Amino acid sequence: MAKKKDQKKGVFCLEGPWWGVKDRTSVEPVLRLLETLSDYRVPYLHFDVGTREEFDFYLKKWVGASFRETHPILYLAFHGDSGEISVGEGRGASVTLDELAERLEGGCKGRVIHFGSCATAAAHGRELKKFLARTEALAVCGYREEVGWLESAAFDMLVLGRLQGASFVQVSSLEKFDRELRSTASGLHKELGFRMWCRD
Repeated sequence: MAKKKDQKKGVFCLEGPWWGVKDRTSVEPVLRLLETLSDYRVPYLHFDVGTREEFDFYLKKWVGASFRETHPILYLAFHGDSGEISVGEGRGASVTLDELAERLEGGCKGRVIHFGSCATAAAHGRELKKFLARTEALAVCGYREEVGWLESAAFDMLVLGRLQGASFVQVSSLEKFDRELRSTASGLHKELGFRMWCRD
């Protein structure tokens, strides 16, 4: 499913440190590959985030009008748990779906949010629907399970790449994308517990 010429679905990626400040593990090579693939040419912006203040700063930038058309996909690459992601270290590092929805409230129309984190999408369906309603995002997706880094990075690439062929106007197009992804990579889809919720 190649990207159509008239589609602009850039990725705005915020990534936390995985295993300490000396560790060089990063999802950026995945984004770079998608940017250079001739059938996709996915533009991206990648920001390293180590504190809640940095996280809030970049989220505010993404919600603004400057990135609405050019980078409608928010890719959050952090450690996570059910219904939350971990931003920074120590006490208060967790950002819940409710807290994230508060920061993004009403600013995500026509946009998709992908959690590249362990178990964030294991939250109850009511939480995810509430998140979609508050943010007005078209869809949110992520993993219900504790995931291996390599496996999730590989699946993230499929998600971000295949989203290029989906319409961000019709929910039915994203539902079709999810079905095709389940068929194309059924093993990883099941192992990682990939889950997509779309607005009603």
